[in-house]
Amino acid sequence: MDYRTEMIELVKKELNSPLVILGFVEETSLGLLTSSYIIESLNMHQIAQIRSRYIPPVTVFVGKKMRSPFRLYSNEAGDLLLVTCDVPVDPMGLHEVSSVLVDWLESKNAREVVVVEGIPVKGYPDDRTVYVAAEENNIDKFLKKGLKSAESAIIGGLGGAVINVSIGKRLNPVSVMAPASITLQDPAAVLSIINVLNDIYDLKVNVEILEESVNRLNEEIKKIMDQYAKMQLPKSGKDNEPPIYG
Repeated sequence: MDYRTEMIELVKKELNSPLVILGFVEETSLGLLTSSYIIESLNMHQIAQIRSRYIPPVTVFVGKKMRSPFRLYSNEAGDLLLVTCDVPVDPMGLHEVSSVLVDWLESKNAREVVVVEGIPVKGYPDDRTVYVAAEENNIDKFLKKGLKSAESAIIGGLGGAVINVSIGKRLNPVSVMAPASITLQDPAAVLSIINVLNDIYDLKVNVEILEESVNRLNEEIKKIMDQYAKMQLPKSGKDNEPPIYG
């Protein structure tokens, strides 16, 4: 039986120096949720998958089809690729899997690789700052749009492995990072990333559904906070009179 890691092209799609956005399951689900939202919003279609002994052999049922967990999608114009994986890759195989992916992207003349990462936060983050880690010759366009340069960061998991293998190649690897809850649904984190990607790369992803989700969640949080505040108010009546000591 052949256990090699391999790229399997499902359709022959002509690509046009594509921008590549990658979102995986890491410490947070931000990357996966972001990639899934963009795929659905832009009506992208799967063109390839990676098969490897390092990727758990699960089947994902999505879009009324049985699919492998590691998938690549393209838009109609062939100038945008989304790479996503629904399950964690075995750490022993991170280098091998990322190398197969990067070699294939190079062969397709990908112009830039953008990895979406979540900065894990307990609870619901107040700070929605988006940070960027990029080579010096590629960071100005992000800073001009208001992103903050990460002072230091260790980018782990599959996203970090892809960036590591891409260094020194023509792929201009970038990581965009935003605080994301590890305990609550956090559509605001997805919204903050997609707004940045829309602004920098003109993706034209419709964010109305995300904005509605954020507004609903904020209203629910406000109700909870209001109820909590009422519970903390001093009760009226004799119970609040100071004790009298003889």
